Amino acid sequence: MLLKAAIAEESMARFVSQPPLRQLRDMSKVVVIGGGLAGIAAALAIADEAESNEVILLEARSRLGGRVSSVKDPKSGIELDNCQHSCFRVYERFFQLIARAGGHANIKLQSRTNLPFMQVGSGKTAVLKDGRLAPPNHMSASLLNFPFLSLKDKIAMRKVVKELATMSEQEMADIDNLDFRSWLIERGQTERSINRFWGFFVLAALNTNIDEASASLSAFLFQRGLFNDPHAFDVGAFTSHLSDSIHPDLHEVLQEAGVDVRLSTTAKALLWKEGCTGVEISGEDLDCDAVVVALPHHLAARLLMKDGAPEEVLTVAELAARLEYRSLVGIHALHPKPVLPDDFTFSICVDEEVIQMLFNKNSELDAENLPIEDGQWISVPVSAADKYLEWKDEEFLAEYTRVVKGTFPETWNEPQTFKVIKTKKATFAATAGCAEFRVAQNVLAEHRIHLAGSWTDTGWPSTMEGAVRSGLLAAAGLMNIEWNPETDWKRWPRPPQRLDDEWKTW
Repeated sequence: MLLKAAIAEESMARFVSQPPLRQLRDMSKVVVIGGGLAGIAAALAIADEAESNEVILLEARSRLGGRVSSVKDPKSGIELDNCQHSCFRVYERFFQLIARAGGHANIKLQSRTNLPFMQVGSGKTAVLKDGRLAPPNHMSASLLNFPFLSLKDKIAMRKVVKELATMSEQEMADIDNLDFRSWLIERGQTERSINRFWGFFVLAALNTNIDEASASLSAFLFQRGLFNDPHAFDVGAFTSHLSDSIHPDLHEVLQEAGVDVRLSTTAKALLWKEGCTGVEISGEDLDCDAVVVALPHHLAARLLMKDGAPEEVLTVAELAARLEYRSLVGIHALHPKPVLPDDFTFSICVDEEVIQMLFNKNSELDAENLPIEDGQWISVPVSAADKYLEWKDEEFLAEYTRVVKGTFPETWNEPQTFKVIKTKKATFAATAGCAEFRVAQNVLAEHRIHLAGSWTDTGWPSTMEGAVRSGLLAAAGLMNIEWNPETDWKRWPRPPQRLDDEWKTW
């Protein structure tokens, strides 16, 4: 942590004394490496800010979106999300990016927070939803009636809810080296509340088990998501498969803004001469005034460690390389006839380790985007799935059948398509102490390098919102713009509000 702080202090002191990049030349040329949400946000923000900026966006794949993408099933030809992705109304900068691209129709949002739970086999269900009380008590009424926790559990939770809701940024930062389970146990939380409430949200949002999850990022999750703004945890769903929801509109708006988008193009190395002076790609060296490296942390580290990089750059690369990953598994079952009720959107499966949630894709997708007629598409995300990476599809199918058939025996029918998609390097591991390896986006500004990606120091876990914020922070630093990420990016449309008729309702 001391090494990271020393690097940040020295680099930023030098950077602040420099003039804005766009004043260096009549035209400034910027290369953004990586076409995920972080790179898209950075490239578009830079292009929007000054028409004189020449921006080139390099993406190794044939489509934009990075890890927010789809995979074509070779047997059925259907595009399947690599894993179920949901967004939340608190993802304000992400929604600004979608709105900037005119992609309002690609997402539908709950009109109020509604989080269903169900217990396999028993038929017992419950919903956590917002009510009339002010935060952090806006879910108190539904929580009091929540059947999966006892009165003892709920009484013990009250003090912790208040503490999390009022915790300062510094207080959160101070507990990063603690795991969240230990932090909760110190505050008298019961095993049942840890397993059925606290642990589920940490698992789903941080993609990390509560036993190892950073207490700091966990506290942030509950403060910003469940216990602050009553609208924050309204769930959003994509109306088509991920690549169709992300790539077309964002590709088009980037080109309209003047960004030179180069797909299927890999950055092989950075060029060095008194700082980074360009990027090597196949058959061409791209000279530029600055580079934004918007790659997953292992790829960013690999690129920064190439020959010729200054010592400070190598040190940052080493920090990034020390971050771990956690995997995700996405399960897709396409049934010839509906299994889940028509009004079923999604549900959390209580006490289930593998089939953690069920999503009814029929309720999410626009009718023209449904791949099967008269049937039903059910999606299951498996978070922190490292121990299941060696499982065979038959093992996942057995668990899926046990849970779904055991809960809906009367409507059960065998899926005609069952696909398992494994993403080994899905998100950075939000483990205790991970903040030490998350560097600021502009820590290498002196070397004409800016960093973006959800792994950088955004204060957020690995989410679509964290990725977009990182891109905007990199762009702001590059252009010497003072910007508070808690406020809107001024050149882009505002994020959706409740009852906003520009956005669809789920």
